Amino acid sequence: MKRGWPMVNRCNLCKDNEESADHILIHYGKTRELWTLLLSSCGLVWVFPTSVRNLLLEWKVKGLGKKRRAIWRLAPICLFWCI
Repeated sequence: MKRGWPMVNRCNLCKDNEESADHILIHYGKTRELWTLLLSSCGLVWVFPTSVRNLLLEWKVKGLGKKRRAIWRLAPICLFWCI
């Protein structure tokens, strides 16, 4: 049996980074593609924050109507759910 270094706290998806909510929900490559698709479909380019907390705090767009603003606020939660 071959023994190597244990995969301690490594992302099971990419085996590259430390597994955390921030990595899985924002920074993992496939997740980043989903974010880019969502934002580009709205005509937006966005610099991603380092944490989920900061993402939710900064998730604002001015000039939306009441219904669109409600939908916009739910977008990250829906994407988190899908991931």
